[in-house]
Amino acid sequence: MKQKEKAGQIALPEDYHYYKVTADSATGKLILRFLHACQNCEKAADDWCKKFGAKYYCDDPKYFAGGVACVAFDAEPDPKLWRPYVKVDGEQYYLPACEAVADKVEIPNREYALRDSWDTMYLRDKIFEGPDKKLYVARLTFRPVGGQTDSRGRTVQAGRSLRRAVGAEQKRLKLPVMTVAQIYQILGATLPQNGRIADRTPIVFLYGTSLYIGSFYPCTAKGLESITMQQCRTKACLFERHDGKSN
Repeated sequence: MKQKEKAGQIALPEDYHYYKVTADSATGKLILRFLHACQNCEKAADDWCKKFGAKYYCDDPKYFAGGVACVAFDAEPDPKLWRPYVKVDGEQYYLPACEAVADKVEIPNREYALRDSWDTMYLRDKIFEGPDKKLYVARLTFRPVGGQTDSRGRTVQAGRSLRRAVGAEQKRLKLPVMTVAQIYQILGATLPQNGRIADRTPIVFLYGTSLYIGSFYPCTAKGLESITMQQCRTKACLFERHDGKSN
């Protein structure tokens, strides 16, 4: 399985802060643990794509690692199962042929047992208190793309194809991910007070006995040593050369 958007060299922006830290330090071990979790997330995404016969996938840009944004196939897939989503370099990418409608439902307490069904999924990490002081949970309800009726206005029945498409979409939305906020916390990044993190993904890679980091925000984690962009670029080139030989 290939992830087309990951092809190419590591980009090193000029406005990043660059660091290195030994892999066996306390901070280094936390980063390695994070990278291992990223590998597990990417494997889960790869397994999801293989299960549904995808040729390529684009990972989800909202996360540091993991998730599937869309998929491509060797041949045009069944339109009852997959809907066109976007073209990447002239190639059509798809998503499961269903759409999710978001709303919220009231729950009595945070420990309330929520049961997903084939067409309903509760976002258990999004339980919140409303202005009325009641507890709510976000909910996704899945339906056919384009509404609940066909071209003749007849109600669309929940056939096998729709159930398969919804099942694929639910599994896609449940794929494990690692966030940018998680790695910034490990790095001790100085983030904006308003909590709005810039859409600038950190760079992290292991070469030899050291980890090399590029961050849009300055970082203060114990053991981090500031380096220049050129020093990081040199190691990135060596890393890519070694990684290319091992693949």
